[in-house]
Amino acid sequence: MPTEYAWFLPSARAGDGHKINIPVPERLPTIEYLSQVARAAEDAGFVNLLVPTGTHCLDAWVTAAGVAQNSNRIKFCVAFRPGLTSPVFAAQTCNTLDWTTGGRVTVNVVTGSTPTDQMRYGDHLRHDERYERTLEFLDIVKELWKNEKPVTFKGKHYDIRDASFFPEHKSKPFPPVYLGGSSEAGRRVGAKHSDVHMMYAVDLDTIAKDVIDMRERAAEFGREKEIKFGVRMHVMCRDTKEEARRAAEALLEGSDIGNTGAWADMKNNTESAGQTRVNELAQGESLWVTDTLWMGVNTVRAGAGASLVGTPDMIAKALKEYVDAGVECFILSGWPHVEEVERFGRDIMPLLKDTDPVSLDNPEPVLAS
Repeated sequence: MPTEYAWFLPSARAGDGHKINIPVPERLPTIEYLSQVARAAEDAGFVNLLVPTGTHCLDAWVTAAGVAQNSNRIKFCVAFRPGLTSPVFAAQTCNTLDWTTGGRVTVNVVTGSTPTDQMRYGDHLRHDERYERTLEFLDIVKELWKNEKPVTFKGKHYDIRDASFFPEHKSKPFPPVYLGGSSEAGRRVGAKHSDVHMMYAVDLDTIAKDVIDMRERAAEFGREKEIKFGVRMHVMCRDTKEEARRAAEALLEGSDIGNTGAWADMKNNTESAGQTRVNELAQGESLWVTDTLWMGVNTVRAGAGASLVGTPDMIAKALKEYVDAGVECFILSGWPHVEEVERFGRDIMPLLKDTDPVSLDNPEPVLAS
């Protein structure tokens, strides 16, 4: 089964560098620097880039559009929150970027964050209500993508009349949807709409159980063979285990979750079942869950909190264990993002050939023609 390896654009206020989440970023998230990250990921053999969303980040659509002009083939997994825009406008925005880049767009549908961050945007729905809205949102978007005729939809959250627009999407059959959700409400939406069901990295047994559960749920919609599974985590690779551990722990020096208030709120006041699972794993007897899986990042930021730390052989072995558990997509990151992705491409990617890594196609030129 082909395995997709994706990287991450560090477009948050915290920027990038040799430390995580310090008061003054070492490298600011400029389009110039983020384009450097994108080109390094492309050269390393990665096929996709997650562009994050939230009040602590640059706008993901604008950022992806800017970086796309300075890269050649890599795709952009653009994160956005359904409740902040209409499904028709979101589909048109997605199609526009997909059309102008020749089919280099995937989407990460983020149903929500903490109530505090949602209310910064004026969104006051609670957790399960947000997933209810996401279900309607994706019903509409996929109808727009599939139909040549105008779409009309009336539900609890949306009332759409005769919707159609220019341009069409280039990705076929449509831009893939990456969707996370470990709660009951999230799993219901994912079973129907996830092309890639995303999970924060936790222990292998939990991931394997989630894969089985979600396949069974997807089967209710006849999608058990369509749905794929992804894991979001970090990596820290060095020539020896001791060097890797020292480098990982050095990332935290001078870092504090309070340096970015949004992250503190997202971690400590979360409604997310996935974030809760990560937090609980980090509260064990040791931050080292296994010889390779380290939870230190969870102490200084929200979101993905697990890291694979070790030599190229150790990290490749751990990734293959996730593949054996049913994972077909990895969205990885590491600090600094340029140097770590270059190291991954040079030292780890050659060890993953037996996972059948997905490769990049040449995009169809659009505007240049």
